Amino acid sequence: MEKNDITDFLWKIEELAHAGLKYTKDIYAQDYFLELEKKAKELLNTEGIYFSSPNVFKRNVYPTPNISTRAIIFSKDRKEVLMVKERADSLWSFPGGWCELSLSPSQSCLKECREEAGVKGKIKKLLGVLDRYHNIETTSVPEYILGFEVEIEEERDELCFEILEKRYFPITSLPVFSHKNNEEACRRFLQAAIEEKTIFD
Repeated sequence: MEKNDITDFLWKIEELAHAGLKYTKDIYAQDYFLELEKKAKELLNTEGIYFSSPNVFKRNVYPTPNISTRAIIFSKDRKEVLMVKERADSLWSFPGGWCELSLSPSQSCLKECREEAGVKGKIKKLLGVLDRYHNIETTSVPEYILGFEVEIEEERDELCFEILEKRYFPITSLPVFSHKNNEEACRRFLQAAIEEKTIFD
């Protein structure tokens, strides 16, 4: 394994441990994630694989927005769009989620499509970049959403634990959106795909 491969691997371990500590409520799992995070930090500071780039987990880095993706996936006739039902609130989303540190935005989007919708696909087009909280008063961390149109290469029924089901809906009759989405942004991405445009704030 090359030096950069080791560094990337350890950074991924730290990323997963950090996410696990944020979301798990299991006290035993918290101990495991703490140990993983500790070991990753120790090895990243070991001579020979010292991680010289700014560490995203340090709190003193320059503050920037979070980045997420959403995918527009049409049926073959382009009259329907694929959506997934979120376990969190039993409402609907376009497949998507946070971009991962070790993946590009398009790779992150395709990973979310595989995990949430069982879709193996390819990026057809960048639809746009929108500010999730544009004209909205919030105390949340700023977030930019990247919209992509994804073309299906293979589709399966395997869904991740966060998703209850998937379904195609007519583009003129969408269901109630999950709170995990910014509905206005999602509808703008859909319209951009229909009109073959690129949009941005």
